[in-house]
Amino acid sequence: MLGNGIFTQEGPAWKHSRELLRKQFIRVQSQNLDHFREHVDNLLNRLPSSGVIDLQPLFLDLTLDTATALLFGRSVYALRAGIDQDKANKDFAESFSIAQEGLAKRFRIAPWQFLYNPPAFRKACANVHRFVEGYIKELGLGNVENYDKKQYGFIKQVADESQNMKELRDQLLNVLLAGRDTTACCLSWTLYVSHRQIWFPVDC
Repeated sequence: MLGNGIFTQEGPAWKHSRELLRKQFIRVQSQNLDHFREHVDNLLNRLPSSGVIDLQPLFLDLTLDTATALLFGRSVYALRAGIDQDKANKDFAESFSIAQEGLAKRFRIAPWQFLYNPPAFRKACANVHRFVEGYIKELGLGNVENYDKKQYGFIKQVADESQNMKELRDQLLNVLLAGRDTTACCLSWTLYVSHRQIWFPVDC
C-alpha cells in the first residue's frame, strides 16, 4: 500500500523523502489550523451522554479526518460515517483501515510478509491507490500553481518536488499512515495518563 515512501526506503532515497517532508511540515506549522475545530466538534457529537465508550476508534476517525484535511485539502469525514459521509470517502476510509491492518500483520511476520496477501488486503490497497490517484488527477498535477495555497498547501508543496503522480501518491500515503495512527495513539495515551493523574496522584 505504501509504495516508495519514508517508511519503506533506505539510504539516499529515504534521505530525500525525509528532507522533502521536513520542509513541508515546517511550512505547515505556520498555517491556520482552525478548520480542525470542525472535526473535534464531530467527535464530540459522537459521544453518548452516558455509558461506557471506547474512544480509540473515534480517535482513529478523528485523526484520519484531520490528516486528510491537511494532506488533501479536504477531509474524508470518517466521523460522519452513517450520517452524511460521501460514498467514495466511506469506501476509502474502510479500505484504508483494512489495508492498514494487513500491513500490521505483514510487519509482524517479516521477512515472510509475502505469506500474508489475501484478496481483501490486495483489494483494499488498490482502492486506496485509486482514491488518492483520482484525487491528484482531479486537482491536476500540471496546474499546481493554481492551487489555493491555504487549502491545498501541503499537497501542492509535495507535488512541486515529486517527479510523477506515483511518487506523490506514495509520499502522501506514508505521511497519512503516520498522521493517523501515531496521533490517535498519542491522544489515547494522553487521556489515559491524565485520567490516572486525576484519580491516582503521584504523591499519594
